[in-house]
Amino acid sequence: MGKCELKISATRTLVSFLAALICAVLFLCACSAPAPPPSGTAEEPKTQTEEPGQESKPEPEPEPEPEPEPEPKRIRIVAAGDNLLHNTLSIASRTDNGYDFSPLYQFIEPVLKGADLAFINQEVMLTGEEGKYPLLAAPFEVADALKQAGFNVINLATNHAMDKGEKGLKSCLEYVSQAGFDGVLGAFLTEEAANTPAVIEKQGVRFGFLSYAYGLNGYSLPKDKPWMVSLIDEQKIVKDIQEITPLCDYLIVSMHWGNEYETEPSKRQRELAQLLCDHGVDLVIGHHPHVLQPVEVLKNQSGEQTICAYSLGNLISGQHKRAAMLGGILEIELEVTSGKIAPVSFGVIPVVTHYGNKMQGVAVYPLSEYSDELIAVHAVRQYESPVDMAYFNHLASQVLGKYELSWAMEHGK
Repeated sequence: MGKCELKISATRTLVSFLAALICAVLFLCACSAPAPPPSGTAEEPKTQTEEPGQESKPEPEPEPEPEPEPEPKRIRIVAAGDNLLHNTLSIASRTDNGYDFSPLYQFIEPVLKGADLAFINQEVMLTGEEGKYPLLAAPFEVADALKQAGFNVINLATNHAMDKGEKGLKSCLEYVSQAGFDGVLGAFLTEEAANTPAVIEKQGVRFGFLSYAYGLNGYSLPKDKPWMVSLIDEQKIVKDIQEITPLCDYLIVSMHWGNEYETEPSKRQRELAQLLCDHGVDLVIGHHPHVLQPVEVLKNQSGEQTICAYSLGNLISGQHKRAAMLGGILEIELEVTSGKIAPVSFGVIPVVTHYGNKMQGVAVYPLSEYSDELIAVHAVRQYESPVDMAYFNHLASQVLGKYELSWAMEHGK
């Protein structure tokens, strides 16, 4: 073989080798190329670059606007003592068509006006009769006059509740129950009513009421109806308080107690008042002695306070004792803020029963509205003396002290 043929052969061999090498390289590259992602699994492009180890934080929600504090509420309570209607007052209130007792209360209507709760102790039962002492009673129209004057809570648990027997009490309850009072306390037509707590709501505040009397002038309740009048019994009082407390925000207890014509509370009154305080009563309204007794603020072991008016005396009467002519209207203003109830002010507005000869011009006046001209013709002067403005002013100041309120001063008259 010549040299030229050898070169051609070598060249062909080299070309074949290179071609085989290129094919091998291409084959290896094809095998190592990444496979395209399967259809539908392509990665979404990232819109935010995150640093390693750092998670994205959600946007904070805006804080809600704080609710505004509700405006404080003001609730006014007034309470009067014995509405002692002797037959002489009923006779003086006769008209051609029956009776009109509204003139008796006309001068205290401004004191009662606007009160959320206005309490009265109805001393004698309203049976439609002119009951003479010692078996007292009065016409039904008394209830209408009291309602017209502004009273909306009436108490019947008194020592005169059974003066006219079961029939008299029943007729009184039937009339008073339909007269439009928000609450009738202390006497009941049915056992169910006796066991139903008395709760009255005013401005969203629930006021609970309990009422008790010391006795019934020697008379007894019907044997089959021992619940007709609520009498003082310590165990029952505690039980009643425990039952009504969860149902009310402010608890008021009416107490017919004490010794007649004594201007200082008895030991028994003080013991019962502290018992009521110890069990969380907020206000005690006392009556029966027919004269004014002091107001005190009591405290229990928890530091809770109870306002106690031991006796508000007579609202009006035909009695012959000069001290019995001076009574009082308790006035309390409560402030309700964020569910808390606290007294803003409280005290007693002195009032005077006035009557002339033969019960002419009989009416009850705020002491600040009474006058020398009226007192000069007061018929009680026939029984005791001296009877003048100095006497009434001194007695009010002596008994009530710092808790005496002047209606004229308090209301800018």
